[in-house]
Amino acid sequence: MDRNDVRKLYSIGNAKWYDPLRPVYSKLFLSKAEGDLANFLKDNLDESKTVLELGCGTGVNLEKIYSLNLEFKKYLGLDFSPDMLKIAKNKFRNNSIVEFRETDITELDDIKEQFDIIICIIVISHLQSRPDFVNKSQRLLNKNGNFFLILHTKPEWYINFWLSPFIWLSRMSLISDDEIKKFENIKVINKYSGNLITSIEIYR
Repeated sequence: MDRNDVRKLYSIGNAKWYDPLRPVYSKLFLSKAEGDLANFLKDNLDESKTVLELGCGTGVNLEKIYSLNLEFKKYLGLDFSPDMLKIAKNKFRNNSIVEFRETDITELDDIKEQFDIIICIIVISHLQSRPDFVNKSQRLLNKNGNFFLILHTKPEWYINFWLSPFIWLSRMSLISDDEIKKFENIKVINKYSGNLITSIEIYR
């Protein structure tokens, strides 16, 4: 996957297409995994917790946190798309506990903080060396911290056949079960939509 191609994809129309289309895709494929995310947040998030989102996009998942009436101490969202971040920053301007940074999430050495919760939602199918990314990201968790991911994974053949044009256009490389087996500290794993969508909970 070429990183520049992915960046160009998320700059089309200044990324204004993303928020209108995301609910449609969520309804078709993500609803159960997003239910897992909501339950994870309800179980683990409170006013003492810090949150890191890897690949925050337009801030859709932060909107979910607020829609659930959940409190947190601090949120940091990282993304490499300035167009997506511009939308996110506009949504949460003047919010003193929310910060967004333009950062390549595969290069996290400059992040010196640790967090109680990390979330990474439908992002890592755009990355290479996915097990390395997931395992290295865990160093940013506090002791007893929790990590939640939603992944695009290799589905049943008939789903892969019908979705192959979309998969190509979105510059994704679907994640295999063999890759997931290399993720460290997995505690919960669920598969949905003919295995196209997988949610994972990691606990240190």
